[in-house]
Amino acid sequence: MSAEALRSAVEARLPLAAALFDEIRAASAADAGVTRPAWSEQDQFAADRLADAARTLGLEVARDGAGNLYCTLPGHDRAAPAVLTGSHVDSVLTGGHYDGLAGAVAGLVVQAALLDAGPAPNRDVTTLATRGEESVWFGIPFVGARLATGALSHDHLDSLRRIDTGQTLAAHMTTLGCDVAALRAEARPRVSPETACAFLELHIEQGPVLVAEGAQVAVPTTIRGNLRWPAATCAGRYDHSGATPRAHRQDAVLAVAELVHALERFWVAQEEAGVPDTVFTVGKVSTDHAHHAMTKIPGRCDFTLNFGGTSQAFLDDCRAEAEARATEIAARRNVAFDLGACVSAAPAPLDGHLRAVLEDSAESLAVPVRSFATVGHDAAVFQRAGVPAAMVLVRNAHGSHNPDEAMTLEDFGAGCAVLAAAIARLAGE
Repeated sequence: MSAEALRSAVEARLPLAAALFDEIRAASAADAGVTRPAWSEQDQFAADRLADAARTLGLEVARDGAGNLYCTLPGHDRAAPAVLTGSHVDSVLTGGHYDGLAGAVAGLVVQAALLDAGPAPNRDVTTLATRGEESVWFGIPFVGARLATGALSHDHLDSLRRIDTGQTLAAHMTTLGCDVAALRAEARPRVSPETACAFLELHIEQGPVLVAEGAQVAVPTTIRGNLRWPAATCAGRYDHSGATPRAHRQDAVLAVAELVHALERFWVAQEEAGVPDTVFTVGKVSTDHAHHAMTKIPGRCDFTLNFGGTSQAFLDDCRAEAEARATEIAARRNVAFDLGACVSAAPAPLDGHLRAVLEDSAESLAVPVRSFATVGHDAAVFQRAGVPAAMVLVRNAHGSHNPDEAMTLEDFGAGCAVLAAAIARLAGE
């Protein structure tokens, strides 16, 4: 089938996408934006509504023990590894509606278009709607995808607790009817190189690049790795703000401010030296509300540090720089830094062949694409598990993880058309 025929078939199915977006938004609306906690009634409704739509299309519908949803368009060779697509159905608290959900809906739109345009693919095409991608609910990201690929120990079913309820992951799964016993007894992962030949994830862009450049679609190169200190502290000494000269102060806030400024200078220097796709964020800074006051020199400051980059060498340099600057500033200002536990994820370069297929598909549709690094997504889990992965990013105004996400149906359709042409090629091989 031609790419243009697939584009027409995709466009004819956009009303299906609009209806799914509207119904799922209504079921997870919050005071602002949407809230779909991982393994909650809200993300369960999203998964159930997608399953209903898949059955209406005549797709095979199944769930694994973790509650991940698999909607399959059968191919001629049922034994061949399938082409997977999809994304997650949970959201952050009062987040945007399209983060994750757009990719799960896109999978059904593409499968519907393949059915409409015919003929049947040579291998299965499966839309996967994962659970628990957002780290805000259980403290770690990609929980559903990691369970599907065998990358997360089943011990986490009892050790992870949802931040808002305090209940374990296993308890939440059981409440929703997931087969936790079967999950614990799994001898092999549901998704592996033996069962899947590719994973293509459509996702909204969560930054401003496509909007700034007036482009609809990007094919990212790499999923950035990260280096994070989520519970760093600086301890100084509380003193009277008016009676203590500067030379006698042990000011925790000024020490943290100096460390942050030094690390920002390091970040700028790395960019100027040509190190690509680096980011640095201090997402939390706070003094102790039980002791702080306008007239007290702060004796404690809590903060976070978060570096992201596309090379492990950059992340290693970030660790060394943060630790060295903290040691130097602490000695000079007579304070004590405790950066706490450091958590990290390695960069995940996306599959070169799949990226080329997506770019060729976009070219055949006269859809210009951009290429740049992106942030953490389920695709990284599949890539690390040996299932080649790539992504399509769709233009989205006003950023993400906020209620103002503004992907248009037209841009979504362009992304789906590129995805459909690529999947048709991969499923026909």
